Amino acid sequence: MDEKQLNYEFMSILSESHPGLTFEEYRDSCVFLLFYQYLCIRFEDSLEERYAMSAMVRMAVRGKLQMPTFIKFIEAAAPFLVLAGAPFRLTDFSFYRKMSEVQSLEKQKSFARFIRKLIKKMDGWEDRELLLAHYGEMFELLMSGFARMKKETYLSKGIQDLHRMFFSQNVHTVKNIFLPGFQYGILLGAMTDHVKDTQIYGFEQKDSFRELLEILCYMKDVPLDSVHLCKKEEWSGKKEYAALFDAIAIFMPDGVESGTLLMEDSPTIPAAALMKTVAKGEFPLILSALPLLASKGIMTVVVPSALLYREGKEALIRKYIVEEADCLEMVMLLPDNAFQSTGQNEVMLLFRKDRENEDVMFFDCSHMDNLEGERLLSIEKAWKERKSVPGFCARTDKKTIKDNDYNLNLPRYITRSVRMTEMDITKRRERIEEIDRELAEIDRKIAMYRRDMEL
Repeated sequence: MDEKQLNYEFMSILSESHPGLTFEEYRDSCVFLLFYQYLCIRFEDSLEERYAMSAMVRMAVRGKLQMPTFIKFIEAAAPFLVLAGAPFRLTDFSFYRKMSEVQSLEKQKSFARFIRKLIKKMDGWEDRELLLAHYGEMFELLMSGFARMKKETYLSKGIQDLHRMFFSQNVHTVKNIFLPGFQYGILLGAMTDHVKDTQIYGFEQKDSFRELLEILCYMKDVPLDSVHLCKKEEWSGKKEYAALFDAIAIFMPDGVESGTLLMEDSPTIPAAALMKTVAKGEFPLILSALPLLASKGIMTVVVPSALLYREGKEALIRKYIVEEADCLEMVMLLPDNAFQSTGQNEVMLLFRKDRENEDVMFFDCSHMDNLEGERLLSIEKAWKERKSVPGFCARTDKKTIKDNDYNLNLPRYITRSVRMTEMDITKRRERIEEIDRELAEIDRKIAMYRRDMEL
């Protein structure tokens, strides 16, 4: 089996049927079993054969792998995997706890059928060296596929590459990364592809997502003592986090609840008084995140585009961000179909602390089908050269933004060009005359048929 075939087999998991299981049960079970296989392959030289994946496969072939026997098998294998060198005890995972707590006999049968089917499939991936070399990459793609099935969490390849393009500019200076609400952890790859020795911080409410990000980091050979994850309510934006992060990615295309802050009561937020009087939560969240940025640190924010032009206190916050904080680098209106589940337009904002540029780049990508290939290259070229392209992007100074009362709505800075098409009047007239003759001939034939039929 070559690399291409292995990747195809791995990704075919997404199209497998899973009767009797919910989407979340199917996804979590896949994550658990795949990570179990990964650990078995990684530590097979130290692992006793009776705790390897092959032993479970033999049980499945003989028809003896039911939920009780599966639970007992994992309970016995978990400590031996740790002794072999694995940093995780499988029985500590929420994936395992959910399966072990199933009481319904029908649900247990559904789990058992799925487990037998999947481990037999996995047993066919025989090239262990090839599998181990590409497991992390394929696992990340699989998680992206699961996210695609839950549309509200999916980031297209173009959106990921767009993040990768901006974060790669800080590749030599990134030491601390912050991912609030990372869900499937898809943005992690865009932030860390070229980064080594990085500390990763984040919060996420669901246990399964925190565990998933830990697994992704482990497969990327990120030391586990460099990964600092917690529940949302445990995140307090402590003072030691001020000016710590070189890269922050905030992804909330559905909007932000009012009162959601990343750092509270910070004296480093001159606009703190404004934050408490704003009905929508996007700008207060952004303002509370800015003190977390280190010098030259970069932050991407994906939120609804309405914050660009909402009036009232939000206009004052836009003025603060542009003039006093002077950290807004870019405003990009994303393709209309970027996030189909939201039903609204989204914008990506790029912030850089202690930036060198005096202007702000505006990009209108709303008319694009996607942000891949030539389209992404055109964005990258215009961004690096910081040039204006009619109908596409505009390099704008702060005076122009001030003249627009700090309204950041893109039509104020980018005028969509209307393409004029030359029309050959003579040919159009000749075509109309030809159509008239064809219609006259049709009328003549209809009249002839009516006469023949004595109508």
